[in-house]
Amino acid sequence: MQALPAEFEQFHWMVDIVQHVDTGLIVVDTDFNVHLWNGFMVHHSGKQSFDVMGKSLFELFPEIDEGWFRAKSKPVLNLGCRSFLIWRQRPYLFRCRNVRPITQQVEFMYQNVSLNPMRTVTGEIKHMFIAVEDATAEALAEKNI
Repeated sequence: MQALPAEFEQFHWMVDIVQHVDTGLIVVDTDFNVHLWNGFMVHHSGKQSFDVMGKSLFELFPEIDEGWFRAKSKPVLNLGCRSFLIWRQRPYLFRCRNVRPITQQVEFMYQNVSLNPMRTVTGEIKHMFIAVEDATAEALAEKNI
């Protein structure tokens, strides 16, 4: 078998990491259409990648207040600043089921979320990267549940 170029192997590793990391990874364009939906999001949201790709985040998750989220994303997409959502402000961005056995006493996953600009090689911002971390254990500990 012929050896693959190192760049291809590294790319393959990056794709594997994105799919298996214990953080939700989503990429949306400036119209909030989904371009990346990793394994964490598949597992926790119950929505398959092929069902969400190219679709509006607001269509997929009607519980997201579109006006609020667009306003929260504006500095990210227009100025290239990062933005953060913590579970104390809003319990979650994406209503995902809680699947951790130790914290099953709640019906949804508490989340900390970061919104990050994604620049093209020319410096334009055409996409936003959303990272979702499960903060359920932290929230329950703080609430003494």
